[in-house]
Amino acid sequence: MKARARIRSQHCLPAERSTGRSAADGPFCGARGPRPSSRAFTLIEIMVVVAIIAIVMTIGIPFLKYTFVGGEGIDKAVRDVKEACSHARANAILNGVEADLVIRPFDKRLEVVPGASLRVPEKDRLSSPSVSGEEWRLPEPAAPIGAAVFTVKLSAKVMIQGLGVNGEDWTEDEVARVRFYPNGTSDEMSMVLISDKMEQRNVWLEVVTALADVETDPRNFKAR
Repeated sequence: MKARARIRSQHCLPAERSTGRSAADGPFCGARGPRPSSRAFTLIEIMVVVAIIAIVMTIGIPFLKYTFVGGEGIDKAVRDVKEACSHARANAILNGVEADLVIRPFDKRLEVVPGASLRVPEKDRLSSPSVSGEEWRLPEPAAPIGAAVFTVKLSAKVMIQGLGVNGEDWTEDEVARVRFYPNGTSDEMSMVLISDKMEQRNVWLEVVTALADVETDPRNFKAR
């Protein structure tokens, strides 16, 4: 008991050194070690958190806007035109046919229609008869003609302001055709789109590669 009392007395402070206690009150035995302090957020920490939230919102708002309303703008229309050109090019190259991109300016509808297969004429085909002298190869299947393999309609908020094919203006025509070839080339095309917000885009084809490109500066638009 005496040993335990001595150990306890080592952790007790005299009354004079404690907080306002007199010697008659006896020694003050407080908590061992420093007391844990309750610490609040500082102004700098709050400002840092607010800045991080603002950065995240700045990055995320454009994606949210595209998710909910992005399908009606001119950028969506540009993607639709480029996708139609890509389908026509791929159809011509992969199937060995001439594919037409049918454009209806008033309806704002684009269709990809494959043409006839480029077959080798019978007189130019090499003969490879069987042992009995008969032709053993199967006849080549005919490619479908006139059936659209891809169709897209542009947004109601976007209009085709101008359309040129091979140097001729087709803006006022009901139907215009842009031909894609199996060797990866195409006709010349330049299409100008305008939105209800007066935004303009020029989608044009590089005839050597048949790839669609976009111009946003009206001063650099391709001539129709």
